[in-house]
Amino acid sequence: MSERVFDVLVLGGGSAGTAAASAAHAAGARTAMFNDGELGGLCILMGCMPTKTILHAAHLVHEAAHHHTPGVGHAALDVDFPAVMENKRAKVERFKRAKVGRIERDGYTVVDARAWFTGPDTVAASDGTTYRFTRGAVIATGSQPNIPPLPGLREVEPWTSDDVLRLERVPRSALVLGSGAIGLELAQFLARMGCAVTLVSRRRLLADSDPLLGEELTKALAAEPGLEVVAPCRPQRIERVDGGVRLHGESDAGAQVLTAEQVVAATGRRPWLHGLGLDAAGVAHGPDGVVHDHAMQTSNPRVFVAGDATGTAQLLHVANQEGRAAGLGAAGVPGDHRIDRRLHMEVVFTDPPLALLGRTELQARGAGLPVVSAVERFAETGRAITMDVQHGVWKLVAHAETGEILGTQILGPRADDLVHVVSAVMHFRGTGRDLLAMPWYHPTLSEVLLSLARGVVR
Repeated sequence: MSERVFDVLVLGGGSAGTAAASAAHAAGARTAMFNDGELGGLCILMGCMPTKTILHAAHLVHEAAHHHTPGVGHAALDVDFPAVMENKRAKVERFKRAKVGRIERDGYTVVDARAWFTGPDTVAASDGTTYRFTRGAVIATGSQPNIPPLPGLREVEPWTSDDVLRLERVPRSALVLGSGAIGLELAQFLARMGCAVTLVSRRRLLADSDPLLGEELTKALAAEPGLEVVAPCRPQRIERVDGGVRLHGESDAGAQVLTAEQVVAATGRRPWLHGLGLDAAGVAHGPDGVVHDHAMQTSNPRVFVAGDATGTAQLLHVANQEGRAAGLGAAGVPGDHRIDRRLHMEVVFTDPPLALLGRTELQARGAGLPVVSAVERFAETGRAITMDVQHGVWKLVAHAETGEILGTQILGPRADDLVHVVSAVMHFRGTGRDLLAMPWYHPTLSEVLLSLARGVVR
């Protein structure tokens, strides 16, 4: 076997891997990135972009038939499901072309092969070549859908999010297991496309972040035709029956028996680490991901990790940040490359969308911080009233002594964009009084922050 030598090797060609390779190459390191299969990364190929495309179609259908504006009629829009999915495919191709173009312009070497460690500074690849790195390496191998160990689940061959994105027809009914971002989005998409959906969650929605928003989200989803939320419900087993599947579970009200044509396992994703030879590289790891510090460095000081392989925040913007830090670390660039998690942000693109930023009130109090919070309900605020908004809550959390904004939680129209207003203020460690000093155009959804700021200052 021949050997090739590079300064930096990156295992994985998704968002984190390309960010790492680009940063290392720009820093002057001779860099090679391994990618096994289609270039583009999870977000473009099977994640963010295709799901938002099909959700947009579903939201249009629902709005036409179920809006709340007097004087405007309702309509049942025609849905050509194969055309909806073809539009998704076309947009994925467009995004993929743009991504591949950026990779080509960046100029680092791309190896179309699977790679694994054979030692602390060596890698073997499925192209029959061995590789050695002189400075460092980055693990950015992404994740795969998680199938929980529920008795009978694998035997009934559940769909994952990948399968839903490949659908050619809408099932008559479906059980969606999981109430994270994937479960919530897929449940609403399927329901709005005409599928009778039962969303099954082990816990009440958002129980770990903010129960107030969880209650409001449950109400919003329960108001949707064809969508039932069963939470909390602890699944016990699942079996194949004539015409579909049957789930046996336990809720606070007692035994639950739920049936549907199909089951969707929307129970998160787990790091893809199988066969990477991490032990040969001296990289500590576990079932939840690769062990690392705040600068993305592993137990092998020359090997770094980024993105879903960490097993922590599986989000594109985080993967990009971690990838850049890992790439600079692997290239040996001096400086502090630690990741600041203070502005941790999550968005769920349901209707209404959900956005979480920084600390929730529960998290802040759990950390021993003195906390004050304020809440506004969208249906009682000016701009939202003109839009006939029915559901939504906006919460602002601040330090009770300094007034610094610690976090915000938004369930309401355009939450996915509104959250960045607070993110900008938090970036500069702004306070409730800073928000009061800012101008706010009237009437807008964002000016709800003015009322929230008054609440925390009081």
